[in-house]
Amino acid sequence: MLTAVLLALAGACAFAVATVVEHRTASDTAAAGGGWWLLRLLRRPAWLAAQAAGGLGVVLHAAALRSGPVALVQPLLAGGLVFALALGAWVDRRHPGRPRPDPGQWLAALAVALGLTAFLLAARPAEGAPRAPGAELAVVALGTLLVAGLAAVWPRRSHRAFVCGAAAGISFGVTGLLLKQLLGVPVPSWAAAMTAAELAVVAVVGIALSQAAFAAGSLIESLPVTTVLEPAVAVLLSGPLFGESLVSGAGARLGQVCGALLLVAGVVALARRASNVADDLVSEPFRRSSDEPATVVA
Repeated sequence: MLTAVLLALAGACAFAVATVVEHRTASDTAAAGGGWWLLRLLRRPAWLAAQAAGGLGVVLHAAALRSGPVALVQPLLAGGLVFALALGAWVDRRHPGRPRPDPGQWLAALAVALGLTAFLLAARPAEGAPRAPGAELAVVALGTLLVAGLAAVWPRRSHRAFVCGAAAGISFGVTGLLLKQLLGVPVPSWAAAMTAAELAVVAVVGIALSQAAFAAGSLIESLPVTTVLEPAVAVLLSGPLFGESLVSGAGARLGQVCGALLLVAGVVALARRASNVADDLVSEPFRRSSDEPATVVA
């Protein structure tokens, strides 16, 4: 289990670096205007370097899943939230136009990390079956793609970063389940080919949604919900799919509930603060215009 913990934490750091760089390049590319901005990202060296960091995170993620249960590994990957926010604030220190986390947001991010930690310590997930029923996992993957499609056509721009971030979190959680499945099926086999295809599609959709979320708003608007939903989806589905179990008993359940509530409270605080910051940024030009003296035309 210790090996799985260390590998998951290393993967969290790699994903955090990739997330920050992806957010900056995606937002800058989208702000530059023009169509097909997702394709233009492929010509950005920084974005390609972020994909390399993300690839390293995937390798570490797979190694962690080989050494431990999904319900242990996925929450640990979410520990990169605070590190990503710290790295993002450091990168943005020379860009005054970009909103950076304030003390309230740091406290909320800390609450998210503490909530995840408390839940994990109280849950103490046990290893289950090496693979899940293929048909049930395929239904989960199909449902994930349906959610992703709804997020892609979300009409309200003011909440687009949050919605796309939520859909990306669901996609990444299911990606972890599919990766666990791929490690448990014999290779080569029809089951391995089908699982690999499902994994590739869901992972690509998740990456595209995360880039759309990054382009639609600040990192603080999308990263927390992505970070929370990824382990939440994985933990909720690891039981019925892989037979992984959490510790039972009144004390353990109380710790799990308290950790989950603290986590949700942190996410709600982050989302509210991000919404207020976005409203302030949008309304600031209008406030400046109203403060300027009117020009009298002769």
